[in-house]
Amino acid sequence: MRLLPTERPPLTIRRLAWSALAGLLAGVLLARGAVTLVLALVPGDQPYVRTVVGTFGALLSVIVGFALAGALSTRGLPIPRLGLTRSQARWRSAIAAGSTAGLLILPVGGLLAFAGAYHEGALGQTLGLAQLTLGLGLLGAVYGGLSGGVLGLLTVRASQAWRPALGGLLGFGAVGLCAGVLLGAAGIPDALSGGGSALLTILAAFVTTSQVVGDLLIARGINDAVDAPRDWASDRQLKLTLASLGLVGLGVWGLGSEVVAFAHSRPTNAVPLAIPQRAAPGCPAPTDPLERAAWKVTTQSGRPDFSCGNAFEGFLHVPLPHPAFSTLRATPNGGYDGLAAQIASARREVLLAVMEWDDNPRQEPGRVLAQAVAQLYTQVQAQPERYPDGVTVRIALGNFPLPGALEWGTQVYGAARALIAAGVPFADPARRWQVQIANYAGTFPHSHAKLLVTDGEVLTVMGFNVGPLHLPSGTTEGRGGNLRDLALQVRGLVAADGLNVFDDLWARSRLLTCPPGVTQAEVSSCSLGDLARPDHPQGTDRLPLRPAGDDRVFSLYRRAGFQAADAALVGMIDATQQTIDLMQVSFSMRLRCNLALLNPQLCRPEDALPWMTALVRAAQRGVTIRALLYEHGYLGLENRIGVAGLQRLLRQRGLEHRLQVRWFPGPVHAKTMLLDGRMLVVGSQNLHYSSWEARGLNEYSLATTAPAASAGFAREFAFFWEQAPLAEMPDWLSEALP
Repeated sequence: MRLLPTERPPLTIRRLAWSALAGLLAGVLLARGAVTLVLALVPGDQPYVRTVVGTFGALLSVIVGFALAGALSTRGLPIPRLGLTRSQARWRSAIAAGSTAGLLILPVGGLLAFAGAYHEGALGQTLGLAQLTLGLGLLGAVYGGLSGGVLGLLTVRASQAWRPALGGLLGFGAVGLCAGVLLGAAGIPDALSGGGSALLTILAAFVTTSQVVGDLLIARGINDAVDAPRDWASDRQLKLTLASLGLVGLGVWGLGSEVVAFAHSRPTNAVPLAIPQRAAPGCPAPTDPLERAAWKVTTQSGRPDFSCGNAFEGFLHVPLPHPAFSTLRATPNGGYDGLAAQIASARREVLLAVMEWDDNPRQEPGRVLAQAVAQLYTQVQAQPERYPDGVTVRIALGNFPLPGALEWGTQVYGAARALIAAGVPFADPARRWQVQIANYAGTFPHSHAKLLVTDGEVLTVMGFNVGPLHLPSGTTEGRGGNLRDLALQVRGLVAADGLNVFDDLWARSRLLTCPPGVTQAEVSSCSLGDLARPDHPQGTDRLPLRPAGDDRVFSLYRRAGFQAADAALVGMIDATQQTIDLMQVSFSMRLRCNLALLNPQLCRPEDALPWMTALVRAAQRGVTIRALLYEHGYLGLENRIGVAGLQRLLRQRGLEHRLQVRWFPGPVHAKTMLLDGRMLVVGSQNLHYSSWEARGLNEYSLATTAPAASAGFAREFAFFWEQAPLAEMPDWLSEALP
C-alpha cells in the first residue's frame, strides 16, 4: 500500500502484484508452521488451548504476511516527494498493512456471522446471492478504509488523512463487490470442488487484485493531499498514531476475550436430568437387536421404560410432502401446518421447544404457530367446559447466537411479538389460561433441541426451526427456501419422557416477563429474569399413562453432562447387520479437521467422531452404508472432509466399496438414519462435532421400529437417492487426510 503513483503504471502494477503474492505466500507458510508448532507443543488432551493458541498463531502469521506485502509494495512507488527514506517508507507501510490485517478479525468475524445467520434463516430469503456480494464488498471497504486511513496518518497531516482512507474504501470495496458477484455467479461449491489449488488461486486473485486497485487509489489520495512539507505528518502525529494503534489492538484483544468468555458461559442450573417419578408401564424387554441397543441406554440408572405402548401418527414434511413418498395433502406451510393442528387440538398443555423463531410476526411460519395458539385460546373462550383445568402454553427458545450483532437468543422477543400480533393474551386467570416464553440460559452450548408435546400424550420431534428457509418458495411469494426436513409424530407413553426433556430445557431457561397489556412495539420492555419453573398447572405430569398402540419408540436426549443419545445411536449402529441409510445435513469429523489444508496432521484417524468409527465397524461386518448429504457452502466443505476421512478409514481396511455417497438434490436440513430398514431415527442431532462433543449442543431425537415409519422413510430416501448425483471427492482432499 503505498505512497505515491508512478509515471510507469505497468511497472507499478507488476510490483504491487508481486508484493501482494509474496505477502500471501509468507502468511500461509507462517500459519502452517505456527499450527504445526502448536500441535507439537500443546498436549492433545487440551483442545481448547490448542484452538486458542493455534488461532492466535495463525492471526499473527496473517499480520506478518500483510506487513511484508506493505513493505515490499513501496518498491513500486516513488517516495522522494514525501522526503522519506526507503526504510522509513517501508516501516510505515508495513505498520499500516499489518495493523489493519490484525483489526480485520472483526469484519471477518462479522462476515462469517452474517453468512451463518443467513444460512439459518434469520435474515429471510430476501438477499439471495447478494449476501455474498454485500459481505465481501463490506469486508473490502472496511479493510481499505482502515488501511488508507492509517497510512494517511503516518504520511500526511491528520486533516488530509480522509483522502487515502476514501481511496482505500472505494478501491478495496469495489474489488470485494466484484468478487462477490463473480463467486455468486460461478458458485462457491463449484470453486471448492477444484481442490486446494482452486482455493489458493481464488484467494491469491482476490488479495492481489484488491491490493493493486486499493493501493493505487490510496496512493492517489496521499498524492492529492501533499502540496508542501507542511502537509506531511509531524513526529508528534506519528507517535500519537502508533500509540493509538497499540490501544486499539489492546481493545480488540479485550473485546475478543470478553466475547470468548461470554460464548463459554454455562447454564446456571446444573441439576442432572430428572428421572420421571411416574409408574413405568412394565414394558417387556425387547428381543430385536436394534431395539435392545436403544433400550439398554434409555433405561440405565433406573430410568423408566416408556418405549412400549406407542403409536406412530405420521410424518410432518417441510417444505411439502411429495406424492412419490407421502399420501399427505400438501398445504401452504408444509409441516408447520401439522404443528399448528397439534397445538390447536390441545386440551390442557402445549410445550414447544425450538432453537430459532424467526423475528417477523407477519411472516410464516412463526405467524402460523402463533395463530394456532390464538385459535386454541378462542376455543377456550367459546367452550370453557371442554377445558375445565385451563390451558398452559410454554415456548422454550434455544438462545441461538448471532455473533454478527453480538446478540444471543433475541428470537425470544420475536416469538412474543408474533403471539401479540395474533391476539394471544399472556394470561387470562378467569379461564386458567397462561402463555409463557423462555430463553435457554446457556450460550455455549445453546439448545438445538426441537420438540412439541401436547397434553402429555402426543409428541412430535423435529429437525427444523421456525424459520422461512423451510417454507416452499412457490407458495410463499419467493420467501421460502425449500430446505428439506422431517418431523416424527407419535402418541403414547413415550410422550411422558418428551415432557421430561422439555422440563429439563425449561429449568435451564430464563422466563420472559412482560408488563400487562404489552404491545408489539413495547416488547423491548420485556425482560429475561429468573430461571423458569418446570411445573405443570394442569397436572399433565401426573395423568395416568395410556397406551396408544404397539409401536416401540425410544426417547434420545443429550446435553452437557448427559450423553444418552450419543450412546444409543452408536449402540444401534453397532447392532446393524445389513444396511444403513443416512439423510444428513452434516457429516463432519472433529473441528480440527476443518484446517486440514493448513497441515495434513491436523486431521487424524482419532478425529473421527464416535458415530463414524461405529460406521467403520459396521462396514467390517458387511453392512452397506448409503449417505445423502448436503453439498453447498461451509457445511458442504465440512461434509467433504468428513466423507474423505471415512473413505480413507475404509480404504485402509479394503472396505471402501461399503460406502456410497450422493449429494442431496437440493437444500436439505434433515438428521435421519434408517438401520436395517426397520429402525428409524429422526430428530435434531447432526452428525457434526457440535452435537457430539462432551460440551456440545442440546439435542433430541426419536428412534422407532414402527413399520409404517420405516416404510415411509424408505420411500422418501429412495425417491431422493435416485435423483441425487454421485459425491466425488477431490484428490487434494483425500491426500490431505492421513
